[in-house]
Amino acid sequence: MINSEKYTFESYAIVLNADKSILKLNPAIEKLGYKFQWVDETELEANFSEIFNVPKSNDRPLTIMIGRELKGISHELHNALVHTPPFGEIIHMEFPGILLLRKLTDFNVNGDATDFIIEQTAFMTFFDFANDLLLQMRLFKIGEIRYSQFFSITSETRQVGLRKTGISIGSRGNYTLTDKETEDLSRMIVARYEINNLTELAIKNFNVVYDLPDLRLRFITLITCLESLFNLGKDQIAHTISRHLSIILSDSKEQFIENYKRIKKLYNIRSSIVHGGEYSGDIIKDYLELSDKARAAIKYCNVDFMTKEKLFEDLNARGF
Repeated sequence: MINSEKYTFESYAIVLNADKSILKLNPAIEKLGYKFQWVDETELEANFSEIFNVPKSNDRPLTIMIGRELKGISHELHNALVHTPPFGEIIHMEFPGILLLRKLTDFNVNGDATDFIIEQTAFMTFFDFANDLLLQMRLFKIGEIRYSQFFSITSETRQVGLRKTGISIGSRGNYTLTDKETEDLSRMIVARYEINNLTELAIKNFNVVYDLPDLRLRFITLITCLESLFNLGKDQIAHTISRHLSIILSDSKEQFIENYKRIKKLYNIRSSIVHGGEYSGDIIKDYLELSDKARAAIKYCNVDFMTKEKLFEDLNARGF
């Protein structure tokens, strides 16, 4: 609660490493009560400066020109952006604006002792949806999309209420969607992404990957993700994972053999990294390939009533 007066609050999250193409998802997520919003430099100064700890003011001169169109912002906001990762790294280059996820319905505080409960409940509702949406987008395709900050802000005074900042790492690359990808993802998005017991640990590992700056650690963690899905014992782990994942990915015996060899090689890369061996391959290429295979595995396993025992029965019945 900011003080004892009554306020209307809006709920937002800052989206990083995605371009304007994700705005095409709005028809789908607006049905769920949310939307992506693009904020240029002018609106950033007018309505969102406080998320960078610069109080709203109509009196500051807009003397710093940034972005392709050289729109003006104040010296105070410019200085704050320079010292806020990752915006400080791009502020002197092209700064097109920022992407936000917004909850369409606002909430009111009453100016009494219940305000914190109201704010906390609204904040967690938004936080849970935003993270479920992020997981669905990450499982759909590769891309370093993430949130840097969740916050609520007053509609009238533009003061920030509750705020939660995310992990800041130097990841790059845009999450982009073609029209076909937008159509496919829009059909899949749900308000609450249900996770079964089989995939719970795998999905936690999958999400942790995005917070790791070292590709070797990402690679190892993705293998751990697959182990949690496909391993039942201590023996022949590489074979078991390679066989079961190959069955999921293959439509023919020939594809199965090719996939099996490749997954076995990826697992051996993991062993080489863990045991301090010298890695001479293309770690970026191998990581991207492994991450796509992990996506396929999680989506295949995350269905109603799926258990590891049932999964093994189904895969053994499908075996080539």
